[in-house]
Amino acid sequence: MAAVANLFSDGLLRSLTPAQLEQFDDETLRRLANIVRTSQHDHMESLFTQEVASFDAVPLLWLTQHTATENPQYEKQGLPFLAPFPKRSYYVRTMMTSWAAVAWATWRAQFHREETVVQTANEDKCAHLIDYCRQLLDNQDPWLRDRHPLVKRSTYALAWRGGGEGSSIRSGENKIRAFHPTWYVQDESAHIPEGEACLGAVLPTGARVICISSAAPGWFADVCQR
Repeated sequence: MAAVANLFSDGLLRSLTPAQLEQFDDETLRRLANIVRTSQHDHMESLFTQEVASFDAVPLLWLTQHTATENPQYEKQGLPFLAPFPKRSYYVRTMMTSWAAVAWATWRAQFHREETVVQTANEDKCAHLIDYCRQLLDNQDPWLRDRHPLVKRSTYALAWRGGGEGSSIRSGENKIRAFHPTWYVQDESAHIPEGEACLGAVLPTGARVICISSAAPGWFADVCQR
């Protein structure tokens, strides 16, 4: 196996002719194929972990080419049930801001082993947002599922072996005090009565914060106007 690996690492494998490859037995060819496949996956993994704005790397590469979302209205709309994120500079379908935030959180958890807590109005919405994570994980390339297995999977949380977690909790400033996440996403901030208090509770943790919402008067509108 070491000799086979050295052959690939020396760059000789790519230059072999079909006649030369026929000299290898089936077991050696299988090992060579595994080495090539692992090398390709390592290269893709390096692209997924970069931090640049591009459809050729980072979350947009993963979202638009290597995983898919599920469309429960696909029959009525005449669309495929599974489809990747669209390659657009902006998103439609009710802006897709919640989807984009959850996709970002899932990417950070899987590829950077970070923890994100998404806080929203009620438990039904919590389950809905975690299902976004589930869709991205279940529909990604099989080799990615093998490389990044889950050790926890529930209605409100997902956790990866080796680190990384995404959780969704309902509104309440005492709810978020139990967490010390890397990222905090507040969904529909303007419609959460305790939204400002929840945000105040998480800020001392040093978490990076994303607040998104449809328009409504109140504390969130005041912050946006300021």
